[in-house]
Amino acid sequence: MRTNRKLSEEHKQKISEALKGDKNPNFGKALSSTHRQKISKSLLKYWSVLE
Repeated sequence: MRTNRKLSEEHKQKISEALKGDKNPNFGKALSSTHRQKISKSLLKYWSVLE
């Protein structure tokens, strides 16, 4: 598990531009409410470990 990610501002900007709009793999797709809940729970668990 990665606990520390140090990216340059330039690299962050490149990632941001690469995933904007229709280039995003989930563009135009809706998530079900159960899927959103699962994502939320897993992110809460992930961030609780890192803090």
